[in-house]
Amino acid sequence: MTTKLATVTPVPSFHFRPAMLVRAGAYFAAILLFCLNYWINRYFGKPDLDQIVYHLQFGAQGLAATDSLIVRRFVRWSVLVPFTLLALVLLAEHWATVRRYRFMLRVRPMLPSAVLLCAVVFTLQQLSVVDYLASSLGPDYFARHYVEPSTVSIQGSRPKNLILIYVESLETGYADADVFGDNLIAPMTGLGASSFGAYEQVPGTSWTIAAIVATQCAVPLKRITVFDENKQGELVPSFLPNATCLSDILAAHGYRNVFLGGASSSFAGKGRFLSAHRYHEVKGKEDWQAQGVPQERMNGWGLFDDELFRRALTRLDQLHAASQPFNLTLLTVDTHEPAGHLSRSCTQKGYAGFEGVVRCGAGEVAAFVREVRARGYLKDTNIVILGDHLARRNPLSDTLERVPQRTLFNAFIGEEAPARNREQLVHFDLLPTILEFSGLQVSGGRLGLGYSGFNRHGSLPEPGRLAEMRASVLNPSDTYRSLWVAATPVAVPALSYRADAAHPVR
Repeated sequence: MTTKLATVTPVPSFHFRPAMLVRAGAYFAAILLFCLNYWINRYFGKPDLDQIVYHLQFGAQGLAATDSLIVRRFVRWSVLVPFTLLALVLLAEHWATVRRYRFMLRVRPMLPSAVLLCAVVFTLQQLSVVDYLASSLGPDYFARHYVEPSTVSIQGSRPKNLILIYVESLETGYADADVFGDNLIAPMTGLGASSFGAYEQVPGTSWTIAAIVATQCAVPLKRITVFDENKQGELVPSFLPNATCLSDILAAHGYRNVFLGGASSSFAGKGRFLSAHRYHEVKGKEDWQAQGVPQERMNGWGLFDDELFRRALTRLDQLHAASQPFNLTLLTVDTHEPAGHLSRSCTQKGYAGFEGVVRCGAGEVAAFVREVRARGYLKDTNIVILGDHLARRNPLSDTLERVPQRTLFNAFIGEEAPARNREQLVHFDLLPTILEFSGLQVSGGRLGLGYSGFNRHGSLPEPGRLAEMRASVLNPSDTYRSLWVAATPVAVPALSYRADAAHPVR
């Protein structure tokens, strides 16, 4: 018996440090991938790979300004949980090996590699990497459909001032009483606005900065480069320098562009985009903190919406008192995933939970619009309210999934609105649509990838446009790339504008 024991293969143990380090590394990598996938899906839903690549390129600068709750949960699921699970896996493996379970002895050599392979395959599937790579072989949708705004005549003798409000993750589905038992956004749906019945989300528009770019420039926000670090470094400092966007066109008509947001302007390159496209004032979280806003009026992302609207009214009074036309753009944060942010004023009104955030937020937007109307500003000012993108994972997501068709909230408010020419819009359509709503005439009704939703024009979107966009809009395009890489900024004066003395071109 003693001789037999002496010839048995030694039982692997923790004393073989190099081998154990390799095994532990493989296990940890696999566990980390599974945990990160869980964290992303649990708190954000299922983002596309373009969004992740974009944030790797542009988002790092503003990470410190994100909601601390998100950061804490990231640390939990990317550090604490993986190391805890790794320790348990290694202990379980060692125990099973010492007890000489035959199955463990057979699979032990290949187990770390197999687990890591499963984690990689699972991650590739979750991020739709196959679709991402397949799009590299598809047709250039962008080049075939893009209309360069500098070639389009945009005219108007007395366009109105614009208040453009982006409401975080606001869907029309929240108004579906059959699903929610009540209209959660009744104050907003009761504003008597002109609205499009099917404002759809397409690829390249599904997060906040992408939605802002898509609605203002009529182009998707997609990857520029993934592997070429030198080229990436050349691209990052300048944000779509050769695209012509809403604020560029309005600035050429003499407008003053002002942006007020609750969150940090540095996050995801938002401030860089706004500054590159002729926003004269950009204010966000850091500015409110510098102005001494009390902490109780701030949440993890930044300024609570009620305080944002209060400050917006003050700035609106100043802008309206001046002789210059203006575009006042606002971006809310209270309904941001994963759980929303309930302000003190909303709590005092009896609201609770994420449903309370949605209800109270709708009331705050509606109260702002009513105040603008009460001050008589709608005589020369129009308001556009847009949900920036479909809601990600939040406490009401399971209920939202029961809504027959998930579309984005939109409202066009003014003394009178042009006639709608259809019910379906995508983000890209908002550039010409907002311009025509403001009193400008867009020759042909097309800018970028967008078609105006107002007035009669010679061309309307083809019936299969939505399906084609979803399949091909993110395919590689030299035309799209040229909006980023050319060194010379777009020559806005080349646009065909006409302005009268009351709206001088600046």
